[in-house]
Amino acid sequence: MELKDVKKFLEELNQDNIIFDPHFYKRIGERPINEGMARSFLFQIDKLEKIEQGKGERFKLWFKMSTKYSLVLIVEIYNTTKVLKVISAWNTDRKWQDK
Repeated sequence: MELKDVKKFLEELNQDNIIFDPHFYKRIGERPINEGMARSFLFQIDKLEKIEQGKGERFKLWFKMSTKYSLVLIVEIYNTTKVLKVISAWNTDRKWQDK
């Protein structure tokens, strides 16, 4: 799946079809991120900068938060059921992203 395909999937995504893995809730206790922030960025498609394909339907989505930070979401995309599962999330300093 390419960046344009992921963007198209996100454009057609319904809020009710976003689910969060228990691992996500475990990790956000350690990070300055919450469910609302993750949901918000999933619908700000213009801020999606790049994707990395993982195993199967798993992807790493990089969203531009500011000039200094990016939000990284690990998701699983199920095209047949139009469901997106958020596995984990964190924010990262953009200077490390370029190295």
